[in-house]
Amino acid sequence: MPSQIKIQLPDEQLEEFAAFYEGDRSRLVGLLIRAGASRADAEDAAQEAMLAALKDWPTIASPKAYVRTVATRTLYRTWEKAERGDIAERRVTQDTMVAALDANEDADKALEMLAALSPAQRMAFALHVDGHDDAEIAQITGTHPDTVRSNRRYARQKLIRMLDSESIRKEATHGP
Repeated sequence: MPSQIKIQLPDEQLEEFAAFYEGDRSRLVGLLIRAGASRADAEDAAQEAMLAALKDWPTIASPKAYVRTVATRTLYRTWEKAERGDIAERRVTQDTMVAALDANEDADKALEMLAALSPAQRMAFALHVDGHDDAEIAQITGTHPDTVRSNRRYARQKLIRMLDSESIRKEATHGP
C-alpha cells in the first residue's frame, strides 16, 4: 500500500507550487530526455524532484534550479543503479525524443548524435539549451564551472564534426 504524504502549507504557497508545477514539469521532463533519459526515467525523476520541492517549498530560493538539481541527481542514481546491477541498458528511443525535438524530420540523426555524447556532455548541453548559464549548470550538476564549459565545448565540437561528416556524405551521394 503506497504511503500518503501529508504536507501542510498555506493555501497561497500551495497555489504558488501548483502554478510552478504546471509551468515547469514538462520542460523538466524534456530537459531530462535531451540529457539521455528514457521518457519513463525522465518522468520519474521529474516527479521525484517536484515532490522534494513541494516538501521544501517554503525554504527554496530558486525552484527551477532546485528541481533540476534533484532531477539530474535522481537520474544519475538511476543510471548508476542500472549499470551496477546490469539491470538494463539505457537507450534513447525516437518516440521519447521526437516530442523534445519538435518532430524534426532529421530526428533520427539528431538522436544518434546526442547519444554519441558522454552523459556529462549531454547533461551540460541539455541544461544550456534549457537556458541555464555555466554557473547554474555547475550548481545543478555538482561540478566546477570550468568542467561545465569543457563539457559543453567538447559536446559542441563533437556535434560539429558529426554534422560536417554527415554533410560530406550527403554531398558525395546526392551532389552539392
